[in-house]
Amino acid sequence: MVQELLEVALLAALPVSEVRGALPYGVLVRNLPFSWVVIVSFIFNLLPFFLVMFALSFFLKFLLRWKWFSNFWSKYITGAQNRFKNYEKWGKWGIMLFVGIPLPFTGVWTGSVVCFLVGLSWRDSLPFILGGLAMATILVSLAVLGGNYLFMR
Repeated sequence: MVQELLEVALLAALPVSEVRGALPYGVLVRNLPFSWVVIVSFIFNLLPFFLVMFALSFFLKFLLRWKWFSNFWSKYITGAQNRFKNYEKWGKWGIMLFVGIPLPFTGVWTGSVVCFLVGLSWRDSLPFILGGLAMATILVSLAVLGGNYLFMR
């Protein structure tokens, strides 16, 4: 069971599958206990948030040493961050919805990059990423359990 849970954890941490792929794989393919799959998927899908926020911050400090990149960042990204401040209250909820919709490329990885690019700190964005991840986990769980009930009788 440990080997299979590690497979679920890896799938949950990958940007291609995240919770949307890990949950169905663990429950339907590996026949693991639903509660274990949900817990492992949720935790390992949240880990990339910290990786993205801290690694991009470190990488940005490194890149800003070059004038051409500093000019690009100031011109385009800082402008977008200033425009986002007008929508910051609702923008955070939008990010939560974006992460919570279980479609390809709308998960924690992409939501974390968006949070970083609009200048949100990890403390400001974590509750909304968590909320979106919880929403996606619930929706995928309902789809997996409902589909399993309907088609595997």
